[in-house]
Amino acid sequence: MSVLEISNLTKRFSGLVAVNDLSFSVEERSIHALIGPNGSGKTTTINMIDGVFAPTEGKIVFHGQEITKKPTHEISRLGLGRTFQNIKLFHTLTVKENLMVGGHMFYAKEGILRFLLDIRLARQEEKRLEEEAGRILELMNMQDVANRRVGGLPYGMMKMVELARTMMTAPKLILLDEPAAGLNPSERKKLMEILMRIYESGVDLFLIEHNMDVVMNISHKITVINFGSKIAEGKPAQIQNNPEVIQAYLGDRYQKKA
Repeated sequence: MSVLEISNLTKRFSGLVAVNDLSFSVEERSIHALIGPNGSGKTTTINMIDGVFAPTEGKIVFHGQEITKKPTHEISRLGLGRTFQNIKLFHTLTVKENLMVGGHMFYAKEGILRFLLDIRLARQEEKRLEEEAGRILELMNMQDVANRRVGGLPYGMMKMVELARTMMTAPKLILLDEPAAGLNPSERKKLMEILMRIYESGVDLFLIEHNMDVVMNISHKITVINFGSKIAEGKPAQIQNNPEVIQAYLGDRYQKKA
């Protein structure tokens, strides 16, 4: 069963075709990767999926519901989460406070006016947010940084905080835009462990990534695009041995030895 279906997706910017007639599906209980050279249309694809860009043509279906024309906040409410290449956190807040901000749409639904006027309700919502933030931090083994200000954390840990905040939106599927970018090998190893924990908790994952150690070790299926069009799709071993993918993107060093 598919959780996300992309059909004939195309995006044109004036005369430039960034994504061209792209189709693929993300299966339930899977980690799916989208790879390709810089400028191949990967981030544009994610931006269309989560409502940042409207597709020029094509159709996007999430858990059986078409989301092609929906705005980002409505898509998020359906259970589609997102992380970004550029970290977007509140640097003066603590890690836990950043997570709590991310959960307001789901755990504090009564609105700011009632929150300000009803102290009892405010306390209940605050308690729900704190409890959920604590659960997510425990899942991701980040309890030791819960009360640290984000601005004083190393870059790799900031990436983990952004991922943890996305978990506060109760996602069914998370779109990860280059989650391992800028991480050293030990940080990438920790990232893979955390992504597997998230996956095992019941959340499906769809990632764009250039670090092939991450992609090949955790992905169940890989879609490869070049100049906005799909050139290959399959399991990691199939992709590593695909001549067109090797020539367009991977190079000989990634070819899986028999």
